[in-house]
Amino acid sequence: LQAWALHSLSLIVDLAGPLYHVHVEPTLSLVLTLLLTVPPTYAEVHQSLGRCLNALITTLGPELQGSSTTVSALRTSCLLACAVMQDNPDCLVQAQAISCLQQLHMFAPRHVNLSSLVSCLCVNLCSSYLLLRRAVVACLRQLVQREAAEVSEYAVALVKESREDFTPDVNIREIGLEGALLGLLDKELDQRLCQDIKETLTHMLTSMAVEKLSFWLKLCKDVLAASADFNTVASVDTTQEEETAKADDASVLTSDSDERFHPFSNPRWSTRVFAAECVCKIISQCENAGSAHFDITLAQERKQRDSRDDFLVLHLADLIRMAFMAATDHSDQLRLSGLQTLLIVVRKFAAVPEPEFPGHVILEQYQANVGAALRPAFAPETPPDVTAKACQASVCSAWIASGVVSDLNDLRRVHQLLVSSLVKVQAGKEAQSQQYNESTSTMEILAVLKAWAEVYIVAVEKQKNQCDAHNHCLKTAHSAEESYRDVTSSASGLLDLVQADLGTLSKLWLAALQDFALLTLPSEYACGTFYTAETIENARPHYYNSWALILYATALWLTSTGFVIVDPDEGVTNLSRPVTPTTMCQDSSTRPLVKSPEDVNTDRFHLILGISVEFLCSPRSDAAMENIIACLRALQTLFDVPWPRSKIGGDQELGVELLNVLHRLILTRESPDIQLAALEVVRLILFAAQEHVKEKRRSAEVDDGAAEKETLPEFGEGKDTGGLVPGKSLVFATLELCVCILVRQLPQLNPKLTCSPAVQSGKHLLLSEDGIRLVAAALVILSDVPAICSPEGSVSVLPTILYLIVGVLKETAVKLQDGQLPLTVAASLQALKGLLSSPMARAEKSRTAWTDLLRSALVTVLDCWDQVDGLIQELDEVSLLTAVTVFVMSTSPEVTTIECLQNRCIEKFKITLDSKDPLVQYKCYQLLHSIFQHPNKTVSYPYIHSLAPSIVGKLQEAEKAKPENAAELQVIQEGIKVVTALTATAEEEHRPHLVACLLPILISFLLDENALFSATNSAKNLHEFALQNLMQIGPQYSSVFKKLMASSPTMKARLESAVKGNQESIKVKTAKHAKNPGKSSSIQLKTNFL
Repeated sequence: LQAWALHSLSLIVDLAGPLYHVHVEPTLSLVLTLLLTVPPTYAEVHQSLGRCLNALITTLGPELQGSSTTVSALRTSCLLACAVMQDNPDCLVQAQAISCLQQLHMFAPRHVNLSSLVSCLCVNLCSSYLLLRRAVVACLRQLVQREAAEVSEYAVALVKESREDFTPDVNIREIGLEGALLGLLDKELDQRLCQDIKETLTHMLTSMAVEKLSFWLKLCKDVLAASADFNTVASVDTTQEEETAKADDASVLTSDSDERFHPFSNPRWSTRVFAAECVCKIISQCENAGSAHFDITLAQERKQRDSRDDFLVLHLADLIRMAFMAATDHSDQLRLSGLQTLLIVVRKFAAVPEPEFPGHVILEQYQANVGAALRPAFAPETPPDVTAKACQASVCSAWIASGVVSDLNDLRRVHQLLVSSLVKVQAGKEAQSQQYNESTSTMEILAVLKAWAEVYIVAVEKQKNQCDAHNHCLKTAHSAEESYRDVTSSASGLLDLVQADLGTLSKLWLAALQDFALLTLPSEYACGTFYTAETIENARPHYYNSWALILYATALWLTSTGFVIVDPDEGVTNLSRPVTPTTMCQDSSTRPLVKSPEDVNTDRFHLILGISVEFLCSPRSDAAMENIIACLRALQTLFDVPWPRSKIGGDQELGVELLNVLHRLILTRESPDIQLAALEVVRLILFAAQEHVKEKRRSAEVDDGAAEKETLPEFGEGKDTGGLVPGKSLVFATLELCVCILVRQLPQLNPKLTCSPAVQSGKHLLLSEDGIRLVAAALVILSDVPAICSPEGSVSVLPTILYLIVGVLKETAVKLQDGQLPLTVAASLQALKGLLSSPMARAEKSRTAWTDLLRSALVTVLDCWDQVDGLIQELDEVSLLTAVTVFVMSTSPEVTTIECLQNRCIEKFKITLDSKDPLVQYKCYQLLHSIFQHPNKTVSYPYIHSLAPSIVGKLQEAEKAKPENAAELQVIQEGIKVVTALTATAEEEHRPHLVACLLPILISFLLDENALFSATNSAKNLHEFALQNLMQIGPQYSSVFKKLMASSPTMKARLESAVKGNQESIKVKTAKHAKNPGKSSSIQLKTNFL
């Protein structure tokens, strides 16, 4: 009766919650009194008291942290009650005590003695009572979330203080609390308790794995090695050349074969699977901790400085060994975990260089070990899920694609494993055992095809990079050439290995893609190549996991053939669908008729394009970014070949639909990589449309003849009216997409936002590196848009394009510290140059309109110097001047030679010439140099007449103020180059006058023999530069030269002194070389070599 009353009271406390607060004190007093007075033999009463106490602690909650007298008394009563229950002999009462202490620790951690609590938990960790073990582990799980390190230290310290272990089953002294929990996990059968133990160990690993790296790795290794029987590892049929590899693999099997004591005796497979998962989590924790864990050089340096530091890369051998032990076990689940661990190790350490052998990576020494771990997964008797994991997790393909294996023979061994899996796929359903269902066959087939696809993609990409590597090696030493040969042989060797099976693979890839397309159709199309109507739902996830890489690989294969090679049997015997599980779905009556190569290629093109568009239209929120990138790269690859471009270029509706899909993708995906890949596809679609328009114009000219060119129809968007229809116009869709990219990066470009307080006019934003790349890619596309328009259509879109390009220039033209142009400015200038050079600017029907619009754009650029709202915009003068120069040099003369515009341009150059910044002056000289050499005199002469005297005057002033640094020297040298070039391009009658101006300037920069030794480096360099120019100009204009020397004895004496000093210095150098011929020859040889 007392027990039931207490039970009822605990329920009331639970239900009342905070409302029971006024009754807490008397109830707690009652509970404590009963605990002290009721004999321990009445276990049920004590259990009910424990439940009441737990409910009371929950009601008090965080208030237990308070420091008032009342709260302190309540807290002390709770702790006293827990202590009484801990001394009770009944296990259920002790479990209640631990639960109450767990609650107290959660609400008032500072007031619970953690050391004594951990001591109590360790004592009862291996109790024979399930409920007590549950309470212990549940409490530990909560403790380690906050204080994992303290709990572990208290446990070990407690054991060391005790003369003997608590129980014979727990050896905390040697393996710590973590090892004790692993041991308990191995023996425990209760699922709830096992889950709590795993969570506890995961929390401890997350908190302490990096600090106690060696301890955790040893713990996992002990669990995995405790029952590893390597003598019974499944054998694999090998060729003669693989025997060497197997001999190498033996080192892995026998290196630790000594019979030593293992703290874990024959653990269950589930425990070893958890240990393998822990290894993966350790690698993940180290990745977050810093780069030193994956840099052997840095790790060794830091280890030398502080021996207590530990890094994952120093334990790479143990990681490989643990992955090997798991991957070659008899348990299929453990083999799957081992393959996953091996995959993570390969991916994380593939690029880590070997410091002792430059040009090599650290994983190369473990090639045989990895090969031995992979080989059993491809054995004939291996279950399909294990083979699928070896491929699906891309362990085999990741190893081949990682670049670690450079030797062709080693590469061939691992490649042979994939070949064996491909043979197994070709054998089809009839060759497989009936003990596995058909969906496992689908899983295995698709995993194998995906692995092959990844290897083929990497092989093709490596071959593409060979040309760049070769060019780089031509500029480096001989040793680099040798490393290039290794890389080249490896890349070409890998592609050659794949090429041998490409005929079979391409058919299987196409069949898999056809299946994936059928899965999106209604159920009457349910029968595919690798699945049946009964297995369609089970097969669907396997296709979703594999299709993207297979699509990319298929696109690469079709591109490599140029859509030219068609299987002669294609469409006749239906060999594109190999003998595989569901070939019986299609009888001879349903097979297609003979198709022409054009029809076959069209089907393949629409298959790839259809799958891509269907996926990109509405990618699921959980769709992997890798799948989206692979899909976009497949489209890029597809449009790299003329035939597919002709298809997309000739079908405007298809192009518009694809652009709309890409626009939606850019709006919904923030990843810069995805957006850049989408923009590249847009560029290729636009290029395809340009080719189509050019071809139509060329054909029309050929058909109609040169005499009737005036009557030729207008090709390109806009026709004769210039109208663009939204939803049907490729140009409009392209502009929409580019505006989306540009406004996202530069909101100031949107006229509706310029008045918003969130967008401050005149305030320049510094774009990220990804933002710069996106803006540059959008500008390249914009500059190509007029090429697909008719003359009238180009006039319609030109204002928008100019507004965006000039807008980017204005918003990003800020000064950089190194004096270089911002990348966005360089991109906008390049786009502007391409736009101004468009044939539409000179076409008869659009020339007038283009001229007016281009003048407007030039005025907009010139207005950037003027005051806006009373504040002078802090723009980069060089960027704006460069834009003006692009207008002058790239447009027809009528655009910039109008007097008012020309005067404004010249005025801007005058202002910039007076700049106090040498770098700005230098850039201004360079720009004027190009304008002065413009072939049209109506363009160049006004600039020459207005600005040449200023340049000459500045050079004359330089005689008094010698250059003090390299920047000032550069300005003077560039000024001399401008005047020299001006002299060469001047008319014959003006040339002597210019030479007579230039020669005194050059002579003024010369130094006599005495001044040369004490002069600064800048003055010496200017002296040599001036002397060189005099040596070139003198013979060319000898009459002017002689006349000037005769009229000015001072200049003649200065020149003779400089020439004499120069000859003396040459004699001194010659004498030094004569005294040290050996030294001279060695230096000369080295110089020539470099």
